[in-house]
Amino acid sequence: MLTTIRKQLAAAIRDTAFEGKVWLAGGCVRDEILGRKTRDIDLTVELPDGGIKLAKHLHKLKLASRPVVYKQFGTALVCYNGWKIELGMTRKESYRYRSRKPDVQFGTLQEDVMRRDFTINSLLMNVTDGKIADLSGLGLADLENKLVRATSHPEIIFKEDPLRMLRAIRFATELNFMIEARTRQYI
Repeated sequence: MLTTIRKQLAAAIRDTAFEGKVWLAGGCVRDEILGRKTRDIDLTVELPDGGIKLAKHLHKLKLASRPVVYKQFGTALVCYNGWKIELGMTRKESYRYRSRKPDVQFGTLQEDVMRRDFTINSLLMNVTDGKIADLSGLGLADLENKLVRATSHPEIIFKEDPLRMLRAIRFATELNFMIEARTRQYI
């Protein structure tokens, strides 16, 4: 299913500023590699306000519903062929004390990957050509070795958003994976 959606999106962005800059991200890529049904689809776009702009582009082409825009986070939500798709720009985040809601700004693809919770959720698939990118350098190996590992220092990512500790346990349980030792230590 993801291949079909990817190809449809690739056709929709051909010969536009989006071509080569739109990536399927996170859980949908993980689930595709594992042969699991995808629950949600996230896109990250390597352009300032790229997710919002792409959502509007897809709506203009009558391929998606009118976007629901979350300007504070630089994201948009659309319904596309019955799927809910969240679109965002590549971003970097900072957190205020005792707040799970990040302040966001445009960032590089590498910064976007490293702000994500776990290596298995940081994998990307380029919409244009279908190639997988593992910018953490550990996502594919962790999938193969059945490990849930923080993308960066676990103490920091859990302080930024304590819900990530529960997500680690949920992924380990759902996927029958182990939690990597350092990540487990900080949980």
